[in-house]
Amino acid sequence: MTLFKRHIGRRVAGVGVGVALLMLGLEAPAFAAAPTIASVSPTSGPAATATGGCVVVVTGTNFNNPNVPASGVTFVQGANSAPATRTIISGTEMWVTVPTLAAGAPADLVAGPAAIQVDNGSPPVATAAFTITAAGTPGGCAPTITSFLPPCGPAGTVVTITGTNLLKGDSPTGGDVRFSPYGDTEALGFATHTNTGAESPTSLQVLVPSGAADGPIRVSTYNNTIAEGATLSTTIFAVPPPDCPVVGGETHARSVSLSLRKHLVARGKVSVGDGFTDCAAAVPVKIQRRVSGHWKTVGSTTTSDTGAYKKRIRDRAGKYRAKAPKVSLGTPVTDICSGATSPVRRHTH
Repeated sequence: MTLFKRHIGRRVAGVGVGVALLMLGLEAPAFAAAPTIASVSPTSGPAATATGGCVVVVTGTNFNNPNVPASGVTFVQGANSAPATRTIISGTEMWVTVPTLAAGAPADLVAGPAAIQVDNGSPPVATAAFTITAAGTPGGCAPTITSFLPPCGPAGTVVTITGTNLLKGDSPTGGDVRFSPYGDTEALGFATHTNTGAESPTSLQVLVPSGAADGPIRVSTYNNTIAEGATLSTTIFAVPPPDCPVVGGETHARSVSLSLRKHLVARGKVSVGDGFTDCAAAVPVKIQRRVSGHWKTVGSTTTSDTGAYKKRIRDRAGKYRAKAPKVSLGTPVTDICSGATSPVRRHTH
């Protein structure tokens, strides 16, 4: 049999299997694309302990195959391996917690070079180098705080903390956050996390606890030791009174005009009383019509650099108005552009 005939025979046989499965009401087997690893961060860190574990961000491709088994990520050292807890964020990112070390069993992991292995059931597996550090040696997994906002506020204020390695444990969840006077102790003053589902290795969001005082913010991850599993901010979070300045910036009063041209074109301009042009440019404007006792948006547009806008809408008789929303500028906020609503205009055919 020639090589060409063998290729044709295999193709026909494959089609025959697929047709046979369809005739029996079965699905042909799905072959998942093999995963790849582009990077891991950090590339070293300690194993999990009773208080938490080092969380590694793994990026690559084909991570979100629904057929991936729970044991799809392992840490491997030669013939020894241990499954790792993982959270799949997307097809290109997952968070993996370094597993525990040996408890006397010869096949368990020990401190030293290892490989992170990702297997989604379709060979080949993807691997990346990682170093498991000894207890008390953070490697690259020590948390850091680069900034927090706002810089001050009373109990109940929402504070966003940015940095690196801010997650802990198998879930994983955000690290423990404490405000002074508990920032340099291990068991008191925990802050409440506002939305653990939205936290990441680089961002946490917490509420300032009651009893907080001026001082650094502390974040603890896999343990409570400063420069290992915990860190203190280099700047002070201030609690009033009297040293917390008003956060919110200067308010700029605005107005918006509306004129209606036949067939039907809405025109107008957003003006700022003090001439602060940033509050006039690129302003979202809604054109609204009174319908059954309520204002219904019938068109949306954005102002030019000079504050002017123009929008063609469906030609219907009735009462109309234009509305510009309140907008905050800057991080932290330095300027506030007030909301504005035009006088009501009536349109007739």
